Amino acid sequence: MATITASLSLTSPDVLTSPLAISIDSNLLVDSGGLVRATVKGTTADSNDLVIYKANDKETQAFLFIRNLSASTEDYLHVRNETAGDTALFAKVGGGQFAFVPIQADQTLAVHAAVANTPIEYGIFGEDNTNVSLGGSGT
Repeated sequence: MATITASLSLTSPDVLTSPLAISIDSNLLVDSGGLVRATVKGTTADSNDLVIYKANDKETQAFLFIRNLSASTEDYLHVRNETAGDTALFAKVGGGQFAFVPIQADQTLAVHAAVANTPIEYGIFGEDNTNVSLGGSGT
């Protein structure tokens, strides 16, 4: 079993009445994962959207890293829970922004963008479910 260390620091001298300084590290047990660079062609749900995670690919929990490589903040990525339907928005990631979140292993996630051909980088990390096939025609 391998580990990934996730670190997050939030700092600001003036967002609150006193300075903000939070730093968290977490070691996550995983046995698989990787990063992919892709282009999100679709601008609506189920129209050239990109499936970034297939339900049950990981055993119990997975961790999603997604980064919007667009230079414009308004070029949003819309990450949705495809299992729950086309309007089940999970996250909205602006250009230059990123997210790292735990996700339920039994949910399929898909992405569409505010602007066609938005470049992204994403990865899913967790413990592989060897009973799930990700390739082929599904028949």
